[in-house]
Amino acid sequence: MTECSLAYIPNRLHSLGKEIIPEFSIGEELYYRCSFNDLVKPYQSISLYDVSHNRNFNDTINYPKDDVLYNIDSDKNIERIPEKEISTTVIKSLSENGTFEKILVSKNNPDLIAKIKLNHDPKPCMYPHCVFEISLNNVIVNKDNYGNTLNKSGSTYKNLRSDIRIELTSIIYSSIIDNSEDIEILTDL
Repeated sequence: MTECSLAYIPNRLHSLGKEIIPEFSIGEELYYRCSFNDLVKPYQSISLYDVSHNRNFNDTINYPKDDVLYNIDSDKNIERIPEKEISTTVIKSLSENGTFEKILVSKNNPDLIAKIKLNHDPKPCMYPHCVFEISLNNVIVNKDNYGNTLNKSGSTYKNLRSDIRIELTSIIYSSIIDNSEDIEILTDL
């Protein structure tokens, strides 16, 4: 991990020399920044890759929710992201490996399997950064392959994207991550 070069980022948020903590814990909070108009359904219009949050490690003093508003992009000349709200999610249950994982199988095409997984993904200037990683048939969806994976045309892919957004929105809307169902079969409309 490289050193944080942004002087306004507090040292407690620097990642250099800190370990990735792949396990999350019950009661831990996740923070997501979005516009006020998107608070109810923050994932409705986003591309489904790199769905970033901050985690608080159950330590609201060293990792308060407003840390998610720090700008960590050195190309932007601002310290804080303006005009954003913070959505808070509380982890209620986890899979055996200490993270959140959800598998969504398209009923119209059972060979089409999406997976949502919560990963700790520190950035040089944001140690608590984490991401809901989305994969399609074991291929992690990213900016470069989005058009060839999850963003393909056709109702099956459109409905699967909708199902993923519904799953992510239900987590935010309920403000609780519940992993009691590891596999969910969804009906494509």
